[in-house]
Amino acid sequence: MVFRLARRMLATAEDAEDAAQEVFVRVHRSFDSYDDARPLGPWLGRITYHECLRRLGHAARRPADGLEPDALAALPDHDGPSPEACAAGSEAGRLVDRAVGELAAQDRFLIALRYREGLADGEVAEAAGMNVNTVRTRLFRARQTLRRLLLPVLGAE
Repeated sequence: MVFRLARRMLATAEDAEDAAQEVFVRVHRSFDSYDDARPLGPWLGRITYHECLRRLGHAARRPADGLEPDALAALPDHDGPSPEACAAGSEAGRLVDRAVGELAAQDRFLIALRYREGLADGEVAEAAGMNVNTVRTRLFRARQTLRRLLLPVLGAE
């Protein structure tokens, strides 16, 4: 989980490996402060999140210019399969990953925890150190941004 989250936030696998290693060093150093009555996943996620933000230099925003025009040409026309069928394909999956990569680092992290790791909103909030309503709002806005980025590629329903 730690590596997957770091990989979602950082540019390269090597950066993610370094961040994951640092996360486990920090976990080892502060394990005595862990409250074993709480789930381990959100605690690890929070440490991973902060380590990745530190590595990103607190650059929480990257410009979202949209997807490359070449990506549009590689997909079938609108008379083809439905958006759900396209999402099942590997090309659509790569496009979704690229669109998620255009989100702010914080939003990428929240999307990864919620949809890739399957954590509940409350667990995501705990991992990110945010209010649960803030997490829900950010996830909603991130989904809107993804919809805007992917609409030209996947077509309207």
